[in-house]
Amino acid sequence: MQPEVIFEETLLKRGLDGFKVLVLVDCDVLTTSVAARIVEFQKRGGIVIGDPNLAPAIKPDIVLPRFTRTKKTAEDKAAILTNAAKLRSALDARYQRFAECSNPEIVTRVRASGASDYVFVVNDHREFGTYVGQHGLVMENGLPSDGQLTIRRNAGHVYDLLTSRKVGSTIRGDALSWPVQLGPCEGGVFLVTPRPIEQLNIAAPESTQRGETIDVDITIAESSGTPVPAVIPLRVDITDPAGRPAEGSGFYGATNGTLKLKLDIADNDTPGIWQIRVRELASGLIASGYVRVKDGGK
Repeated sequence: MQPEVIFEETLLKRGLDGFKVLVLVDCDVLTTSVAARIVEFQKRGGIVIGDPNLAPAIKPDIVLPRFTRTKKTAEDKAAILTNAAKLRSALDARYQRFAECSNPEIVTRVRASGASDYVFVVNDHREFGTYVGQHGLVMENGLPSDGQLTIRRNAGHVYDLLTSRKVGSTIRGDALSWPVQLGPCEGGVFLVTPRPIEQLNIAAPESTQRGETIDVDITIAESSGTPVPAVIPLRVDITDPAGRPAEGSGFYGATNGTLKLKLDIADNDTPGIWQIRVRELASGLIASGYVRVKDGGK
């Protein structure tokens, strides 16, 4: 699920139209105006999850059992995961998760840009260590973890943004799935695009003169040349004829698969062949372009 913490003031100002599930924990006292908004939310089909302390004016759709930590962390964690599984089962008939992992200790979060999705994952699988873990209160040592990620898309191409490679995926009905393996305390980011990344193109003038500004167009596209609709990370390295890095080098995001750069060639820059090298950080494609910088008037 995509959690967000909201306060009474936020609820009254923004309303609940952007939410599907509202979790009310330890809300034994609510103002009349807030309670009225929550009742309206339920009437529109919103799901309310409460605990035994919920104000009696609100009738929850699902009741969470009261849980008190025992200070036996391993047992408490097992109980929390059991309760989470029960809540998941209770929600299944009324709420469809957009993204999920088969391993409950891999936490997911999704952001979107246009027709593309970004799936963030964090490995929360841990065990007791020798620092504070010896007291049985904190599981501070991370452990490796793996699972199967699934998002509600009937098509898509998956890219690992940390390793810059395409990931094999499968489609079953309206679900797109792929495997994930994470090291201790590790995270990951996956880009899911509607079309594959197959081309990396650089358009720049063949030559320019010192003291001028040139336009460089970078496009990440499918085989037909149509830009991929996503914000795609890039590494751009601009070097002069001596191989020295020039201003403009760095990391960029290509919005909707395109990036426009303006490169200022200084009056005292070295004339000769300059290189523009681009590495696209989703699939790992690399391309280079070249510009001859001429001495002014020559």
